[in-house]
Amino acid sequence: MTNVTAPIADSTWAIFTYEEAWKSYVNSYVIKHGDSYILIDSHLRKHRAYFQQALAEIGVTTGQIEYVYFTHRNADRIGNADLFPSRNNWIHLDDYYELDDFSQTFFGHTFTGNGGELASLKFRQLSFHTEGSVAFFDPKTKVCFVGDHLRFLGAPLGQIVGKEPELRTSYLKQIEEWGKKEPERAQVYVEGLEILLNWPIEYLATGHGPILQGEIAPFLQELIKVIHKP
Repeated sequence: MTNVTAPIADSTWAIFTYEEAWKSYVNSYVIKHGDSYILIDSHLRKHRAYFQQALAEIGVTTGQIEYVYFTHRNADRIGNADLFPSRNNWIHLDDYYELDDFSQTFFGHTFTGNGGELASLKFRQLSFHTEGSVAFFDPKTKVCFVGDHLRFLGAPLGQIVGKEPELRTSYLKQIEEWGKKEPERAQVYVEGLEILLNWPIEYLATGHGPILQGEIAPFLQELIKVIHKP
C-alpha cells in the first residue's frame, strides 16, 4: 500500500497515509480559504515525512495554514500538531481536558458547545468516539469532515472519491452486527448520525479510508435503520 494525495472537491484535498500496523489509511484534509488554508487533522507523528511532502505537492507551506482544526484528540489526529504555531491549532474543550499537560501546549485555542462556526466551516459535537469529537461541514463544497464517527478501517481506497456501493453495504452489515452487541453505545452513535442529517452533505470525508460522494443522507438513514432493526 502507498500514501496518496488527491483532490476531492473545489479547492479541497485529501492526504492519505497508510499505517501498516492497522492495515488502514489515515486521512487528513486541506481546504483553500481565501489566500490561506485550513487543515483538518495531521496524521501520526511517524507519518510526518509524507505529510509534509503532501502539503508541498498541494502547493501549501505550513506558514500558509491559518487554521488547524482537529476532529478529536487521538494520536493519528494530533500527531503533527507541533508543526504549526499553537495559536493556529484548535480542538474542542472536552478533548483538550483529556490531553496530558505537554500535549495541551500544542493548542492555542479551544472551542466549546454542541455546534457553531469556525472560519468558513460549521461544526457539531458528536460525543461518541471521544468526548470532544466533532464533525466539520463546508457549506461551499458540501463536504463533511466527520472524523472517526464513520470510519472505513482497512478498506482500500478504490476510486478515492465515489459512491463505493460495496463499501456501503459491508459497512451497513458491520454496524448492524455491532449494534446488536452494544445497543446502548449504538444509540449514542445514532444520535450523531441524526445530527449529520441536518447538513446537506454531498461528500462524506471520514477519518479512515475512501470518501463517499452522493446519496449521503439515504446512507445515514440506512445506518440508523439497521441499528433500530428489531
